[in-house]
Amino acid sequence: MKSKEYIQALGVAIASIVITVIISFPMVTFYAYFIEPGHNQEFYDDAAQWIAPWSSYILGPILFFLFNYWLSKRSQKQSAIVFATATIAFYVILECLMLFAMQVDIQDILFNTKGLFWLSIKLIGALLGGYFGQKRAKHKHSSETNGLQGSSMK
Repeated sequence: MKSKEYIQALGVAIASIVITVIISFPMVTFYAYFIEPGHNQEFYDDAAQWIAPWSSYILGPILFFLFNYWLSKRSQKQSAIVFATATIAFYVILECLMLFAMQVDIQDILFNTKGLFWLSIKLIGALLGGYFGQKRAKHKHSSETNGLQGSSMK
């Protein structure tokens, strides 16, 4: 991979984190207004601790699929599998840095059965997105090449 592609992979990781964090706010708000209304702020702060991760669990694999699909479809030269793996590697590094900054035990969050399961689901999403994106790019390229060859035969 070229340095530009590493920067793109880092961008995918950052965008996935930012989007899932942003989405967690309406999830907690929905919970506060429609599922458990009428409690004090401390109750909702505590609820946010178990509600917010679900935005990452659900939306994370979808985002990794979409970002990797989109970027792999644009370039048939890069290895989609290597790129997808890099996006997850950057994601894990960023998660570890954020948890460290928040003074949270990384072992309790990421490196246990639950954390590894959800990381695996995100990796699968990224790999599938890269695979299908690259497959689409190759199909489009071969269609264009065949179209050019067909037109030169006339």
